[in-house]
Amino acid sequence: MHLCVGARPFSSSPEASRVVYSYGDGYLGTLGQDNFDAVASPQPIKPFADIDIAKISCGWAHTGLVDADGHAYVFGRSHHFRNVIRSINMQRMMPYFMRFVNTVGGERSVEAFRPVQVEIPDKVTDISCGAALTLYRTAGGDLYANGGNSYGQCGLGNENTSVWEPAKIKLPPVATMSAGFQHALAVTSEGQVYAWGKGERGQLGFGTVNVSAPQHIVALREKNVVQVGAGFNHSVALTDAGEVFVWGKLMGADTYGRKTGADQITPRLVQTAAPVTHMKTSFFHTFMVTEDGQLWSMGRSQASQDAQVAQRKYPETHISPTNIDNAFLRGRRVVHIGGGVHSTSLVTDDGKVFEWNYEHGIRTVEETKDLHVVAFERGYGSHIVVARR
Repeated sequence: MHLCVGARPFSSSPEASRVVYSYGDGYLGTLGQDNFDAVASPQPIKPFADIDIAKISCGWAHTGLVDADGHAYVFGRSHHFRNVIRSINMQRMMPYFMRFVNTVGGERSVEAFRPVQVEIPDKVTDISCGAALTLYRTAGGDLYANGGNSYGQCGLGNENTSVWEPAKIKLPPVATMSAGFQHALAVTSEGQVYAWGKGERGQLGFGTVNVSAPQHIVALREKNVVQVGAGFNHSVALTDAGEVFVWGKLMGADTYGRKTGADQITPRLVQTAAPVTHMKTSFFHTFMVTEDGQLWSMGRSQASQDAQVAQRKYPETHISPTNIDNAFLRGRRVVHIGGGVHSTSLVTDDGKVFEWNYEHGIRTVEETKDLHVVAFERGYGSHIVVARR
C-alpha cells in the first residue's frame, strides 16, 4: 500500500483533460445543474466542459471551484446557513424562493443553479467552503471571504447578516486556510495560525468568545503549522514535525489523555502512533495519515448529531485517533483525500473512490465505478467528482 497525498492541484498534469460531474440532492442548486432536482448518478456540469479545474471544495449546500487560470466559481447557496439547514428537511423549494440577490456572479438569486464566476482582483490558487462561508486565497497570499457573517466568520471586523461580494481579510500572507461551520482558520507563510468567527465551544483556540477579525493563536506560536482544519465546532492543526493539535467542542482530555466530556479551549497535543503526514477535517471528524501508511480518525459520529441515524458502528466521540483498517488500499496509491459533512473520501491512482465515516466504516463509492476519478468532495447531500475524460 502506498499513500502519496499533497497540496498540489490535481489538474496540474496537462496530458488528460478532466470532466466535472455532480450527483445527489439538488436542493438549493447544490449540483450546479441549472435546477434543484436530485440526480442519482454523476452528470457532467456543462459550463465546465472546456475548463480545466484545479481545486474543488464543498460546503454544506454550495461548492467552490478554481480553474487552472486562477478563476473562482461557486454554485448552490453560499449564504444564510440557517435557511440551508431548514431546507435539508424539505429539499423541495418553491420556485419563487430562488429569485433574490446574489451579486457574487452577477445573477440575481440567493441560489446559483449554475456555476458563476467570482470577481477577485488576483489569480485564485485555493478555495475553501464552509457551511455558508467561502474563503479564496490568491497567488499573492491574500485571503478573501464572503458568505454568512452573523458571528464575524468573514473576518472583516464586523458582524453582518451576509457579505455578498468577496472582501479582503487583513492578514499576513496566507499559505493555507480552512472554512468551518461558523468559524475559520488561516496559516500564514511563517506557519502561524489565526482564527476568527464563532468561538463559544473553544473552536478558536483562545477562549469562548466570538471574534470578528483574525486573532493569533498564541498557544501555537512556537510551532510551524503546515495545515489546519475547521470543523463544525472543533479545529485541528498539523505541524511540520507531524504533530497534531486539536481544540473545540468535546475535545477535552485529562493529563492521561482520557476523555473528560469537556470542551477543549486551547490547542491540545494529540498522541499519535507515528508522525502525521496529511490530514483532512470534515465537519465532525478529522482523518489522518501517518508516515507509516496507517489511517486514523478522531472526532464525533453523525449519530451523535443526527437523531435519525440509527446505525452506529463506533462510539459517539473519539478524542484520540482510532485506527482504520487500510486493507482496501493494498496495491493502490492515494492521490486525493476529500472532505464532507459526515465522511472522508479517498481517491486512488486507479480512479476508484472509497468513503469512510463512523457509522459504516469504509465503503466503495459505486456511483463512480465507471469513471476514472481524480478528485471527490461531498457536501451534505451533494457529491462533486472530477474525472478523466
